[in-house]
Amino acid sequence: MEDVDDARELVEQRMRDTGFEEDIFDRVLELLERFDTDREKLFEEMLDKLEAPGYDGLRDRWATNCVQAEALLDRLEEDMTSILEDSEANALSAEERMEAVGPGDFLAGERKIWAEVAKLDVPDVATLMGKVLETDLAIIKKCEEDLKQALSSDAIVQRVLEKNFGGVSETAKGLVVKYTQLPTAFARLVVFFMQDRAAKDAATEAIQAWEKAAAEMYQAARDKRAAKQTVLANIKLLTDAREQLDEGWIDQLLARGSDAAESWAGIGQSGDYRAADWEELADHVIDDGLEPRAVAAKEQSARLYDELYPTFIEQSSKAFAQLTDDPAALQKFTDELRSTFDSLEDLLASETDYVADLADGDYKQTAVATLEQTKLILRTGWDALFQKTKEADEEVKKS
Repeated sequence: MEDVDDARELVEQRMRDTGFEEDIFDRVLELLERFDTDREKLFEEMLDKLEAPGYDGLRDRWATNCVQAEALLDRLEEDMTSILEDSEANALSAEERMEAVGPGDFLAGERKIWAEVAKLDVPDVATLMGKVLETDLAIIKKCEEDLKQALSSDAIVQRVLEKNFGGVSETAKGLVVKYTQLPTAFARLVVFFMQDRAAKDAATEAIQAWEKAAAEMYQAARDKRAAKQTVLANIKLLTDAREQLDEGWIDQLLARGSDAAESWAGIGQSGDYRAADWEELADHVIDDGLEPRAVAAKEQSARLYDELYPTFIEQSSKAFAQLTDDPAALQKFTDELRSTFDSLEDLLASETDYVADLADGDYKQTAVATLEQTKLILRTGWDALFQKTKEADEEVKKS
């Protein structure tokens, strides 16, 4: 590698200038060659781990290699000093010989850089980006499944509501028809009530049908609210996690890791040591390790916050905002029922006026009682139906 080549050339020149035996010369150069191979292997192992998917073992690999690098530097210095000590070409001590010909700036610069690398900013940033990606993918899967289930539940609820809206309307309209199209044997509705028990019971049966439908609608509302809570829970989840998952955070991580890598060479450069290998290593770290991780994480983050999040917001304010997905459907149902009930009340009001003109006596009393009972049944059922429908709508609207 370039830095070791430079150090080897420098040592070679200094040894020639100082004077050493050929075998000493060869042993020193061989020592530097082995160091070069071992150092390059450390670089490759760290890059391989950084460029591989995931983050399992990444931090440990970098930490281990930093320790091994320090050991390599210590061994290089010790072995070189020992080899130089074997020379008989001059009167210098082993330490003086090392100072005279050894790659002092290289050793000092390498130690500074490896100490900085040992802070593990790069693997930590890569790990965090890996965790962001992992979290994004898990949340995306959860949110998509939850939304699918919520919309499916909502569709079931809508079918229940539509069926019951229709059933209630048909029952009410049927009652109007029954009371307006009297059999030829009856001149007045009140007479029909008094002489045909089924006529009076029709009101009770209608109310019972309304009560059943209203109870089903209220249960449907509770089911819809449960689905709505799932949607709202996911909105909160995405909102709370945004600071640690969105693209801005990933950009900050990338900048932190890139700054750390780009600082290595400058930290170690001094004297005749240029730290060129570290500049190249930093480029690989950023271009082949950190940036691909950032891109992958940002793609899923964008999917999460540019696609799923707006979808949940839209559904919470649309499909899950009230009892029916279409507010006009509930209004139409209410208007039709009100119109139908107004028709019933008009009929009963007409009968009330007729009964008031009857001669006092048992017949009149029976007629009044029968009419009032029918009116009470209908009014009570009507009020209960609308109250239950209102409660169902309010149940869905609860936050």
